[in-house]
Amino acid sequence: MIILGISEDFFDAGVTICNDDQILFMSNEERYTRRKNEGGFPYLSLENALKQTGLTWKDIEGVCVSGFVTPFPFFRLFPNLQKKAFLSRREKNQNSETYWNNITEWAVSYNPISYINPSDGMKKNLSIVLRKIIRKRLPFLPANIPIHFIEHHEAHAWGSYFCSGYNEALIVTADGMGDGLSLTISKGKENTVTRLWKSSAKSSFGLFFENLTEVLGFVPCRDEGKLTGLSAHGDANKIEDENPFSWNEDFLSYKGPYGKKLREWLLHLLNKYSREDLCAWSQNILEQTICSLIRYWLNKTGLKKVAVAGGVFANVLLNQRIHELQEVEELFVYPNMGDGGLSLGAICSQYQFYPKSLPHAFWGDYFSNEDIKTAIVKLGLPFKELDSQQIFSFIAECIYHKKIIARFYDKMEWGPRALGNRSILCDSTMRNITEKLNAMLRRSDFMPFAPALLDEDTEQFLVGYEKAMHAGEFMTCCFRSTPKMKEQHEAVVHIDGTTRAQIVKKENNPTFYEILKHYKNLSGTSVVLNTSFNMHESPIVRTPEEALQTFKESGLDYLFLNNFVVAQSQDNFNENGKHTK
Repeated sequence: MIILGISEDFFDAGVTICNDDQILFMSNEERYTRRKNEGGFPYLSLENALKQTGLTWKDIEGVCVSGFVTPFPFFRLFPNLQKKAFLSRREKNQNSETYWNNITEWAVSYNPISYINPSDGMKKNLSIVLRKIIRKRLPFLPANIPIHFIEHHEAHAWGSYFCSGYNEALIVTADGMGDGLSLTISKGKENTVTRLWKSSAKSSFGLFFENLTEVLGFVPCRDEGKLTGLSAHGDANKIEDENPFSWNEDFLSYKGPYGKKLREWLLHLLNKYSREDLCAWSQNILEQTICSLIRYWLNKTGLKKVAVAGGVFANVLLNQRIHELQEVEELFVYPNMGDGGLSLGAICSQYQFYPKSLPHAFWGDYFSNEDIKTAIVKLGLPFKELDSQQIFSFIAECIYHKKIIARFYDKMEWGPRALGNRSILCDSTMRNITEKLNAMLRRSDFMPFAPALLDEDTEQFLVGYEKAMHAGEFMTCCFRSTPKMKEQHEAVVHIDGTTRAQIVKKENNPTFYEILKHYKNLSGTSVVLNTSFNMHESPIVRTPEEALQTFKESGLDYLFLNNFVVAQSQDNFNENGKHTK
């Protein structure tokens, strides 16, 4: 059965196509519009999903859409307004309190409808109206094909549970808001997910961090990770103001202000304390509350394994605290943890698939060698074509000789992390490499870079990795670093001694594994710096043309596209295709 999953939320719209429980394709709209976290109806993702899979609308046998009152129904009726609202929200900062921005904020986060968690009866009635809207978006879908709607947090929960591969697990979802909720606890067993507890969007960590992100001058719903980076430079104990969140066994409450008043209060705090201390304080509140909540429910249910999803779990330090809890036997973090992963979760919920461990994240667009060669020739940069083993050796030698290279290979990653197929790679022992990369890619100087390493080398470089090995394959957790990691690979260790490592396994990421194996044979270590292949503020590259343009703009030394290697000038090649400098 061919099933289409759709997320048309305000941020991170996307699609999934499955053949029963076999994933065929997954991607998000930002990769096609080239605007990070693109929301709205994912027209371009749909078009490319059909193209990449070779399917037609006549092949689709079911459609699953996430959300009832999220996104705001008015935006579903008028998608052009939703697009305008998205762009307005993206450009917003504390100095741009325009009329349209205020209307947008109300529509997205503060209108009464957004705080409704629909009852079963309300879902039934809403589905009648929403089906008519979706059918207008899908004019080529046969009229007899069913369209199902799945509650926002239910889709989050099912996505994480399905991909975890756990037979039984505690499932935790947390985000800004979705269908009136911001946090849920469920129990997953075999092919059922049973909700145990929920918390209103009025007690939202996601909305709190969204507003703090904006007050600090960053882009809300995108740059919250910068707060995590800053928190390591601060001291939470310097904040004397009261914690607005409280957790008392079965109840989470928030007693702080909302909206504009919340931003005014946060600005007041920013005038009293440094941004680093404020971020450390907020991070500490988040970690303490979420970990207390998880510990409570693990003890209450007797469960040992935890699966998490929702934008709050993009916070890799929080995920580290969770997998280090004594009560946790194993943690899985949904790789596309934000709303970008809802399309798969909606399918899993409707058809109640049995969990199966997600093998990799390479579910996106693929380009043939012919596509790649055409793009290279058109741009006019010097290139060579090599076989696979030559490519592996050449990449390893380039990194060993302190070159900064980009790799564009096979299918694009699904989710926010670059895991080897759309990556920039270099030697993590190089002095001043972080400053050099930040300058080349125009990135923030306080954001740490991440390492990739072979799974057999984890014990040498990571502490406490055992309970998050699967999550580590998707670079969704931090780990404590060993003294060897701190001494030899300073560029990928944050100021607090943690590292957001990608653990590379041969069975799930074979070509990247071979590259690291070749590099280890040369250098004695498999650890390399791995960062996403994009300029700052742009999505990860999707096409060969985007890869070539980013390569040219950034000044990287080499670009590897499948079996092709491209250089900035002919001087970088000799007759054997090896570098000369």
